[in-house]
Amino acid sequence: MDAVALPHFFLTEPTFVCLTDGTLVFLDLRNDKYLCLESKHTESFRALLGLSVPETDDPDSHGVPLDWDAIRDGDIAEVAEDLLDRGLITRDRNRGKKAELIAQGSDLKELLGYEIGETPKIRANHVLHFFKALIIVKSMLRWSSMERIVTRVKRRKRKYRTTTEGANQPDMERINEMAEIYKILKPLFVTVKDNCLFNSLFLIEFLACYGIYPSWYFGVRLNEFYAHCWVQDGNMVYDDFIQSICQNRPIMKV
Repeated sequence: MDAVALPHFFLTEPTFVCLTDGTLVFLDLRNDKYLCLESKHTESFRALLGLSVPETDDPDSHGVPLDWDAIRDGDIAEVAEDLLDRGLITRDRNRGKKAELIAQGSDLKELLGYEIGETPKIRANHVLHFFKALIIVKSMLRWSSMERIVTRVKRRKRKYRTTTEGANQPDMERINEMAEIYKILKPLFVTVKDNCLFNSLFLIEFLACYGIYPSWYFGVRLNEFYAHCWVQDGNMVYDDFIQSICQNRPIMKV
C-alpha cells in the first residue's frame, strides 16, 4: 500500500493536527498545548501521517509517498522520536487514529439575528437555563482539564444524535431565537469579554438546554501565533464573524 493508505504513524486520541502557512501544527489536548513543526519537515510528516489536504483547500495535493526506512536515522527520525516521546503520535494503528485535516468551508454564513427593534420574548426558563449554563461553564473551566471538557461535550452530542435519530431537529428559526436570547442576556450578567473559550463553551451549554448541539471548532494561525475557538454547525457560524474565522485554520471539531 502507499503512504496515504497505510500511514507510518497515527495520532494518539487526544492529539489533533492542522496545516497552515506550510506548517504542521499539533494540538496536544491532554496537556492543552500546541506544537509547531519546522516548515522544512512539513512534507515529510504529511506523508508519514498519510495526510492529504482537504478537497476544498487543494484538490491536487494528496501527500507524497515516503520511505521511512531510508530516513530512519535522519533529522526527520529525530523529530518523529520526539513526537513519540510526547505521546502525540504512535506506530500502533490499534491505539491511534488516522490523521485528518478539517476543511475550511468556503460558503460560511452568519446567523441572521433579529431586525432592529425586534427581539425574542425572554421567559423565566431562559434565564434559569442561562444561569445553569453559566455555573456549569465556570465550574468546568476551573476544575476540569480541557480534555475532560471536550470529552463531555463530544459524548453528550453523540448521545443526543443516537437517541434522536430520525426525530425532528431544531429548525433555524428556533436556533436563531435561542442564540439571540443568549446574546441579550450575556452582557447583562457576565463581564467576561474577548475570551473565546469561555464564550463559545457558554453558548454550547446554553443551547444544549434546548436540544441544540452545534459543533465546537478550534483553530490556529501562525502570524503571531493565535488560537481561537467558535461555535458552528455546517456552514452556519453562531457566535463569530466570518472574516475572523477565516483567519484561523481549524484544528479540532467537537
